Amino acid sequence: MVVHSYSSEHVCGKPQGDGVASALAEDGWVVGKNLALRSFYMDTKKTFTTPEAIAERGRLALQAIDEFKPQVVVVLDDNAVKEVLLPLVDREGVSVVFSGMNGQPDNYSRSATFLKSLQQPGHNVTGVYEKLHLLKSLRVIAASLGDAAPGDRVVGITDYSPTGNAITRQFELELEGESPSMGWELRRVKDFEEYKALIRELNEDRQVRAIYPAALSLRTLEGETYTAGKIFEWTTQNSQKPEMALNYFFSKIGLFGGAAVDFTRMGYQAGKKAARILAGTRAGDIPIEDASDYAIVFNLDRAQSLGIDIPKALLTAADHVYKTK
Repeated sequence: MVVHSYSSEHVCGKPQGDGVASALAEDGWVVGKNLALRSFYMDTKKTFTTPEAIAERGRLALQAIDEFKPQVVVVLDDNAVKEVLLPLVDREGVSVVFSGMNGQPDNYSRSATFLKSLQQPGHNVTGVYEKLHLLKSLRVIAASLGDAAPGDRVVGITDYSPTGNAITRQFELELEGESPSMGWELRRVKDFEEYKALIRELNEDRQVRAIYPAALSLRTLEGETYTAGKIFEWTTQNSQKPEMALNYFFSKIGLFGGAAVDFTRMGYQAGKKAARILAGTRAGDIPIEDASDYAIVFNLDRAQSLGIDIPKALLTAADHVYKTK
């Protein structure tokens, strides 16, 4: 069973789920032949957003697992990790593989011990941590914009959701002891109004060369929850700065680009671990790994609207080049 933190078409969850299914099929686990595969969508990014609602969706996911009795549960993203993975630690007869974990594995393991070491987890859990490749992305954005002057910087933007808190910590850890190719500043917003005000402020700052919008769930004044699609739609209509894309699909739907997490490959990586478990390997003997793949991506329409001429050598090296019009 694959438990998604978000909805069936969510831009982070769907490509991971597709990657899981692709890896299983590649290793001979074919739905309808030797594999039963079900999905549960917690839908906690837009519909069930309060802590109480998220916990209830986790309870329903666990109920679905009890009824289906899978050998392997794959959990995608942090809400499913917290509400589904942790209650399944050391449960007899089931193994758990995570993908898209933004929080630190050792922090989660303090709530329910599943981690002896990354190389040898030792319990019934393994998975793929969502490494953001921030340093690489900063190098790519610097190369696409030209030489940076002293004081030039990229501004990262996160919210205060559990995922926003985790991404904030990831940014800190990935830059710890490093000297990025362009200056870096982190700003945090509580709601969509703060986000809009920040974008307008950054538009006026000539030393802000780009933004990294990683605020993916924001409440509006009317009480509606905006997720990535609506947030980015407003951003590209109102921001005058190129946006670094957290994953390649964000560039496909309109953001400028950079070195982005390849969510399909991350799910594929988790699916390979699930296939090994189905073939008889203990989850606790399979190392927990960082997401190994990133994609260099650009959206040419967004670049044109910003007046940016991406160097040809960089475009040639890109994995995906999109046009949204």
